[in-house]
Amino acid sequence: SLMRIAFIRPSMTGARSRDAMEPLVFAILAALTPRDVETVLYDERLESIPFDAPTDLAAITVETYTARRAYQIADAYRARGVPVVMGGYHPTFLPDEALRHADAVVIGDADGIWPDVVRDAARGRLHARYQQDELPPLDRIRPDRHIFAGKRYAPAALVQYGRGCRYACEFCSIRAFYGSNLRQRPVDEVVAEIRAAGQKHVFLVDDNIFVDVPKAKELFAALIPLGIRWSCQVSIDVT
Repeated sequence: SLMRIAFIRPSMTGARSRDAMEPLVFAILAALTPRDVETVLYDERLESIPFDAPTDLAAITVETYTARRAYQIADAYRARGVPVVMGGYHPTFLPDEALRHADAVVIGDADGIWPDVVRDAARGRLHARYQQDELPPLDRIRPDRHIFAGKRYAPAALVQYGRGCRYACEFCSIRAFYGSNLRQRPVDEVVAEIRAAGQKHVFLVDDNIFVDVPKAKELFAALIPLGIRWSCQVSIDVT
């Protein structure tokens, strides 16, 4: 039988949300999952998690504000003998804490090592920690949005152009997560993804899209013919 991975987005309290945004990270990971592995998404902001459904690996994305709930979810899966891998900001900064509830944590970006995690899980040999030695270029991102089918997300496509920030604000998690690395995707790939998503509104999820002003302008010019509404986040020095 096929290996089955459950991607899980916890809600902060277990409560439902009417305006949840699609969790882009899981579309990226679904696309990087070997084709002979079945993937399913459970988003607790929209639905209850069916803990007893057949699952070979539970992959949970964890922010600090969802950590307590994520640990409860992880404990419930492990009580059923299902191994758990956690990734995201919280496990990256507090891997020892996360490993009290998970079999494995991914530290930092997951895309480059996700196939290794899946392979190790299939063999029953998960390592405790996974971390990429070097960050790969962002020209291999092809989100598989089929994972969102049938779920009631806010009517906006989340699209990532680049990662990282040129600033090093001491209160901010972004520099701590990505280091001083700034990476952008090829503009034509971003445009193709937006066309394929088919949404009238696009949210560019970059933490600070103006980290490279010429590259930002190149993207913005390419968005004009698409006739979409888009929003983004920028630092307050934007001029």
